Amino acid sequence: MSESNVKKEVIEKIQKWLDEESIKFSKVEEPYSDFRLDIKNPNQTIVLPKNKPDSIEFLTTADLEKEDQKTYVALKNKEEKLRIIWELKRSLLEINVGYKIEKDLENLESVTINKIVYFDGLTKDKFMDASFALVRGFSLVELMLYQLRGKYYSNSNTKFML
Repeated sequence: MSESNVKKEVIEKIQKWLDEESIKFSKVEEPYSDFRLDIKNPNQTIVLPKNKPDSIEFLTTADLEKEDQKTYVALKNKEEKLRIIWELKRSLLEINVGYKIEKDLENLESVTINKIVYFDGLTKDKFMDASFALVRGFSLVELMLYQLRGKYYSNSNTKFML
């Protein structure tokens, strides 16, 4: 079976599984992927990258509100910042997801979480588990912020922007 036929079959499966689970999605055209879906609930992007002929990538990003960024930057103790970031990294690794922390240790702006599933192991169970892994990862970022807020200030209305 040709690469394009395999991708077409995978795309059909993905759309079928999302429909079966009543998960709403929209197709997005972009030059870097053969296929992209944006999902509203949970907020995720599913991509079949052009440069990866046999995998699907799931992505979500937790952007910190300005107030949360200021609270993090206001931490004077560099060891405390390191502890917070290392705990988050360890927790994300334990649930088997990739991550990218933006901007740097001193100025935390966002956390992007990803999971890759390869076509040869693609089942509905594996697909949905990857999606749920991102939800769990996003929740870990949220818990980190709750902990940060509880320790350093108490009247925040932080919302995640995806």
